[in-house]
Amino acid sequence: MNTEQGRWSDRRIASLVSTVTGRRTRRRLAGAVALVVAATVGAFVLPSAASADPCNPMVNPVVCENSKPGTPASVWDIDGSGDPSIQGFATDISVNVGQQIDFKIKTDAAAYIVEIYRLGWYGGDGARKVAEVSPSASLPQNQPECITDVATALFDCGNWAVSASWTVPSTAVSGVHIARLLRPDTGGDSHITFVVRQDSSTSDLFFQTSDATWHAYNKYGGSDFYSGGGSVGRAYKVSYNRPFATRNSVERRDFLFGAEYPMIRFLERNGYDVSYTTNIDSDRRGELIQNHQVFLSVGHDEYWSDAQRENVEAARDAGTHLAFFSGNSVYWKTRYESSKDGTDTAYRTLVTYKETWANAKIDPSDEWTGTWRDPRFSPPSNGGRPENELMGTMFMVNDGDLALTVRAEEGKYRLWRHTDLTSLPAGTSAALAPHTVGYESDEDLDNGFRPPGLIRLSTTTGEVPQRLQDFGNQVAPGVTTHHLTLYRADSGALVFGAGTIQYTWGLDEMHDGQATPTDSRMQQAVLNLFADMGVQPATRMSALEATTASTDTTAPTVTISTPTAGATVARGAEVTITGTASDVGGRVAAVEVSTNDGASWHPATGTTAWSYSFHAAGLTTQVVWVRAIDDSVNTGTPATREFQLTGPNTLFGQRVPKHPAVDDAGAVELGVRFTPQADGFVTGVRFYKAEGNNGTHLGRLWTASGQLLADGTFAGETATGWQTLTFAEPVPVSAEQSYVASYFTPTGNYASEDWFFTRDWTSGPLVAPLSAAGAGNGLFRYGSSGGFPSESWGASNYYVDVTFAVSEDLPPSATSTTPADSSGDVEVDAILSAVFSKTLDPDSISFTVNSSSTVVSGTTAYNAGLNKVTFNPTTPLDPATSYTATVMAEDTEGRPGSVTWSFFTTIDSDLHTLFATDDVPATAAHSDPEAVELGVTFRPRVDGRVVGVRFYQGAGNTGNHPVTLWSAAGTPLRTAILPSTTTVGWRTAYFASPVEVAAGTDYVASYFAPNGFYPGDNGYFDSALTVGPLVAPGGDNGVFRYGSSGFPNQSHASTNYWVDPLFLTEEELPPVGQPGSPPPGSYGIFAPTDVPSVASWNDNDAVEVGMRFTPSVDGEVYGVRFYKGPSNTGIHTGSLWSPGGSRLGTVTFDNETASGWQTAYFPEVVPVSAGTEYTISYHTTVGQYAVTGDGLADEFTVGQLTVPNSGGTYRYGAGDLRPSSTSSHNYWVDIVFSPEG
Repeated sequence: MNTEQGRWSDRRIASLVSTVTGRRTRRRLAGAVALVVAATVGAFVLPSAASADPCNPMVNPVVCENSKPGTPASVWDIDGSGDPSIQGFATDISVNVGQQIDFKIKTDAAAYIVEIYRLGWYGGDGARKVAEVSPSASLPQNQPECITDVATALFDCGNWAVSASWTVPSTAVSGVHIARLLRPDTGGDSHITFVVRQDSSTSDLFFQTSDATWHAYNKYGGSDFYSGGGSVGRAYKVSYNRPFATRNSVERRDFLFGAEYPMIRFLERNGYDVSYTTNIDSDRRGELIQNHQVFLSVGHDEYWSDAQRENVEAARDAGTHLAFFSGNSVYWKTRYESSKDGTDTAYRTLVTYKETWANAKIDPSDEWTGTWRDPRFSPPSNGGRPENELMGTMFMVNDGDLALTVRAEEGKYRLWRHTDLTSLPAGTSAALAPHTVGYESDEDLDNGFRPPGLIRLSTTTGEVPQRLQDFGNQVAPGVTTHHLTLYRADSGALVFGAGTIQYTWGLDEMHDGQATPTDSRMQQAVLNLFADMGVQPATRMSALEATTASTDTTAPTVTISTPTAGATVARGAEVTITGTASDVGGRVAAVEVSTNDGASWHPATGTTAWSYSFHAAGLTTQVVWVRAIDDSVNTGTPATREFQLTGPNTLFGQRVPKHPAVDDAGAVELGVRFTPQADGFVTGVRFYKAEGNNGTHLGRLWTASGQLLADGTFAGETATGWQTLTFAEPVPVSAEQSYVASYFTPTGNYASEDWFFTRDWTSGPLVAPLSAAGAGNGLFRYGSSGGFPSESWGASNYYVDVTFAVSEDLPPSATSTTPADSSGDVEVDAILSAVFSKTLDPDSISFTVNSSSTVVSGTTAYNAGLNKVTFNPTTPLDPATSYTATVMAEDTEGRPGSVTWSFFTTIDSDLHTLFATDDVPATAAHSDPEAVELGVTFRPRVDGRVVGVRFYQGAGNTGNHPVTLWSAAGTPLRTAILPSTTTVGWRTAYFASPVEVAAGTDYVASYFAPNGFYPGDNGYFDSALTVGPLVAPGGDNGVFRYGSSGFPNQSHASTNYWVDPLFLTEEELPPVGQPGSPPPGSYGIFAPTDVPSVASWNDNDAVEVGMRFTPSVDGEVYGVRFYKGPSNTGIHTGSLWSPGGSRLGTVTFDNETASGWQTAYFPEVVPVSAGTEYTISYHTTVGQYAVTGDGLADEFTVGQLTVPNSGGTYRYGAGDLRPSSTSSHNYWVDIVFSPEG
């Protein structure tokens, strides 16, 4: 039913026997006996005199409805799914009162009738005939073959025609209904099941049917969610447009009459004010749940959609109580699609790809449709929300058959008041009705999602043949411990979890499946629960006691006995805390403990005397909170106990793995990804060793990208247990930065625990993050020598660990320096400082600053409040100089520490770069971990010198970075090295001496990124970039080289890798194109005396006209000119366009003459490259442009400018795009061009 493994091998025969022997004969006989008893002794008590009319006045519609004569089950019930020769379905799973519901029926009968029955108590008959309708179709009616989809095994019969309809009276009482289809010729019959809603109802109880589960097990058409056709032998989608065949096999217990029907009978027998809804309606009309006091999930409620769960949780959070008289509920996550019959009717297709069974995200939608608990692909999907977060329990037993059992101490809880369980002798227990924990059941697991304040109301323990082992794939024999549970949400709403499909078998004996006697104690518990939820029965069974809601508002108290306050415990050691609890007005039902300041709570063992074991973790102390909950679900104020902590911080302490040794003898490096939450030091690596894990073991610490930080060989190992390597020197690590600790074993046989890292693991200041795509945890690498482990599988924990210490336990270390190490552009009047991790002894402080030739004099000061040492130079530092600063000091206990760093002082404001200081990449770090040299080709426009190189460093771009200036031929001219840092932003390296560079000569500035993760913006250099005296040519710019550091000579997509030269010059900068002042020697295609054949063409539409041209040498375009006719009025805008259509320069003409040549200069000159075709154009809003027919038909050259054949261009419209239509005509547009040199 719920796992891929071993579905029905041993269970199918036993279930079939019990069903066949107990169904039509035994079940109906039992029902007849029940009717006799009800008639003779009276089965319920009315609140008023027996002669009162329950329908006048109408107080409770259910009581009124059930006072009417019923119809015996021998008339309305059927065998299994009924006669296959007459089958049908309703066009919606539910219908509101006053509305019409249609039936589609397939039969060869020449005549049949449709009898409508409402299910309820009806004196034990179980149903009442409320209507009879005749077919509206001509008979016999031929229905088409149903629509199928091979890929998903969908079988949709929505293309059948309507056969009959029923208009539900507006006075109808909400309920589960069946339409009995009866053919008089053979007596064959079948059922159509649907729900009549009352959307305006505010009934006390709101009963949700498990219709999604009915269809999940419905094999009409050949496939359900478990077997049949499709690409994997089961359906991915099932249709509501089908008759129900669910009751026709062993799966009949997964249909209405398995576990829901006995609850319907019980509720209506006792006169509860109840109305009915469906799984679908909890999705599409879920807001209505909040109109009721109690929401009921009953029976086998396995399949839930996301919106359905959100609506139920919203109702809980708004104060609606929830009662899950169900098991295996909220297990498979579903979604709904419209029908596939051509009508596109919403909510007619139920979808779940059961991605948990696929072990992959295979649903083509973004929605996760595996088990709700499965976290392996979320995020980015939306699974990973175990069902106990809502219900308190979660499915664990796929095949079980136990009797609900209550221990003596539990029998005294409020749930069992007015039963004989209250007087059970101490140390005993009572088994209630048989088969009531099964056939699938839940457990209360402390999995991190357990609701706080949960209490256990029963304890049933037993062996079962199939207990779940993972997220939904594997089962194995085992022992289950089942509990009824109850918790109170923050809104005050109570949430009850039966955690079993068949609890309702103890309420009423009429149901499919094994015959089960009712149990008055289980019946009374339901009345007690509903009373505490504020709901009372109107016709309580005479055998049951009246009960009222709890008036106990006094919370229990708790006392902690051991360990004593202030006790010292070692970090990672297992600590057992004990104590007592007491309550006034009720009984202590649970004690829970928090070891993380109330962020999460865990159940203790015991109640009035309790204990709980945990592993100590924390920075300096650990505070444990303990609180008690009573049987009215009042939660007490926590008591606290604080412990002093010693020893190193670790992730796993003295925990022992579930599997100490995996049967794998391969040599392998195993690791864990971790993130310290405070600055500190990793002092070593540890791992758990079992027998067979022999040989020499190596321990290593890495950055997240694989840079080795420290390593060593384990020595003095024990035969088994935790082994520890202490590094020769502690390794400083930063808060919120990820690292990897690993060890190498040559013989395998390592410890493992699957799916450990499906959630973040936190231990004091250390976090091992969950395993996610692109950042796995539980790491490994096979090979004879190991290495950086980067693979992961199954979110496994291989029990690799670190020893970590914060600053207080170690010598003082600098947490920051001003300026930062390797900083450039430091002001000459800067005050230097270093902040340390702990308090220093002021008398021990030494602060020195020096350049290559000079020791800087100055004054040193210490701020004890900030642990900050400052140095104020006596005179300003020299500009453009490299300095080294060193601080040495001791802490108050004499531990010595020091820090040394370097920086470069600013040059002056004449430093030129390609990019502004506040420019940043659009993509700061590409996910490319390969080692690569990255650079930019640049050309100075004047002579000068390059004093250094800077580059933008994004996250992950770590390691030492050599920077180099190269000639265009690849000769290195200067180099410098920037040390590794995690800084994000611009980083600057200055050369020991400047490099003289010549105007008009190409150079390359580059740096080496050993771990990749470089910035890169494609298309940035589609055209040349000119900034002051520097030009970055367009086209094949943005250069790189993979592998070792070297000259980068490849390019891709004109990408800017954000490398920048630092350039100085004393020469006057070139002009930037002031209007009327192009440099001498500038020229264009046409002479000032050239004129068109037509000065104003008779075309009045707005248009951009232009000309294509190609320079044979690099140069600069200063502006645009065009010939204007007298009718070409309005605003004119000139533009220069790149080959790709980017606008490189634009200017609006002003001070125009009435006609003749007009000239405008761009605000800045635009560099153009030899051999590249550009377009020069202008836009006129009134047309009337100049033209000479076929004036540009043939290619021609003027100086160093060539116009191709058909070199004219135009584009009608607003003028915001390059004119791309070609023409042989000359539209008299020209450039102002200056060649380089």
